[in-house]
Amino acid sequence: MREFILSMRVYYEDTDSVGLVYHANYLKFMERARTEWLRSVGIEQDVLAREEGIVFAVRSVELDYLKPAKFNDLLEISVTITRVGGGKY
Repeated sequence: MREFILSMRVYYEDTDSVGLVYHANYLKFMERARTEWLRSVGIEQDVLAREEGIVFAVRSVELDYLKPAKFNDLLEISVTITRVGGGKY
C-alpha cells in the first residue's frame, strides 16, 4: 500500500485564541485521514460494522508536534500502514 495523503484546510474553529491549531485537533485530523484512506480502498466503516460486525479501533497514538499549524493553512495529512495485526478483546 502506498502512502495516502489528505489535503485539508485549517478552519477558524480548529484554532485557539492565538490562531494556532489546538493540540487535540491534530487527532481529529488524523482520524479524518484514516477514514478517507479506508474509503479510498473501498471500505466504508458504517457498512462494515452493520453488515459484518467489524469495527476498527485505535489502540495507540503517538504524535510529534514539529511545527504549529495556523488558521487557513493547507495541511497534507498522510496515512501509511506500518504493521497489520489482529485485535484482541
